[in-house]
Amino acid sequence: MTTPAPGDFRRDVPYVVPSWSDPVVRLATSVVGGPTGRYAVVGARGLVGVAVTLVLLGSAVLALGVWQKGHCLMKGWSTPDQFWRACYSDLPVVHVSSPLAERALPWSGAAPSDQPPLSGLAMWLVAQVSPSAGQGLGPQQWVFALWALAATLLLALAVVAAVGLQPHRPWQAAHLAVSPVLVTLALVSTDLLGVALTLAGLWAWRRDRAWTGGALLGLATLVRPFPLVFVIAIVLVAWRLRQPLPAARVVVGALLAALAVVVPLVLVEPQALTGAQRWWSQGAGYGALQMVPALNGLHLPSELTVGLAVGGWVAGAALAGWVVSRPWRRVLAVHQVAALVMLLVVLTAPSLSVQSGLWVLPFLALSSRPWGEHLVWAGAETLHFVMTWLHIAFASDPGRGLPASTYSLVVLLRVAAWAWVLWRVAQEPPDGPVRARRGRVWRA
Repeated sequence: MTTPAPGDFRRDVPYVVPSWSDPVVRLATSVVGGPTGRYAVVGARGLVGVAVTLVLLGSAVLALGVWQKGHCLMKGWSTPDQFWRACYSDLPVVHVSSPLAERALPWSGAAPSDQPPLSGLAMWLVAQVSPSAGQGLGPQQWVFALWALAATLLLALAVVAAVGLQPHRPWQAAHLAVSPVLVTLALVSTDLLGVALTLAGLWAWRRDRAWTGGALLGLATLVRPFPLVFVIAIVLVAWRLRQPLPAARVVVGALLAALAVVVPLVLVEPQALTGAQRWWSQGAGYGALQMVPALNGLHLPSELTVGLAVGGWVAGAALAGWVVSRPWRRVLAVHQVAALVMLLVVLTAPSLSVQSGLWVLPFLALSSRPWGEHLVWAGAETLHFVMTWLHIAFASDPGRGLPASTYSLVVLLRVAAWAWVLWRVAQEPPDGPVRARRGRVWRA
């Protein structure tokens, strides 16, 4: 079958066909028989067919992620070997180095973990169902394997939500399902839990379920603070469209859901907020632009680091508010406003760990950015992933590791890639007008 030429797309197709419009996808589909033909029946199985296909592909990508961590899975997560092999993962390492090994909460004991509340609870649940306890190789393997299964389910949830959020462009969810960065990043930490909750929350909000959407976004913030950029974006877009009620429900729902988890947790284990307390006094961490001066011998005071981070959130919200409020400017979609906030948050973040790259995927999945741009960003992200472990291992073997000066260049490249792709998302032309009806705002 021949493929329609650019600009000659059939009018009867229910959604955008990427192998007709994206040259990277057109080339990649050669391994499965080539692009969709001119006379192919597109959309016969509806969005369900797209979602099922992407979930299966995403499961295969996560299987590659297990393979990538294979050395540590077979030999154990030991230092510095786990850095040389780039197979580090929080799940087994934190499990054996915290009370989780005895199936207790990770924040208990004399050396409490600094895991965020929902991340720590997820690790605790994994420890409860693991048939092996203790600190040997067996418990590490069980914990990692169980989380790999949980990650597959979370990725499926996130992909289904992304497809539902873009019914006119459902294959864009492939930016989440089959992204190359999933292979290296998805099993490093519990961040995929936060990503899935965020997309599920946006889907619920899109479906007029503001309370549910807010609650899911509030839970996602207990993994990472990044979902707050979507809450800010919802508030700003609703304010521009003079629809304050749904935004208020999202904010209150997020606050109540977060408190419903944090308050009982603190009553049971007062040290559960150890990580949040340390955030105010710790210096710049790996991957952040603020770490570059320290890598070159100029250490910033922790007060300045925290001040810049807080200022980044304020400046991001102010920039997005200014852009949204311009009467001569079209109303941006929520993910575009969130991208503006995220841009300044990233530039001023005190830490931007390797697994933070997962949080770019929702922006790509909700946008119309081509795969060429995705792969450019993914290349920088993967380079940073490998170089971070080599830099950490530099202390054990300077002859094999990456010195600080070289690592600082990698950090600059990565932050530039983040800023570029987020700016591209924020500035892309609209697919349709932003509408408001029955207390709901969305891009048609």
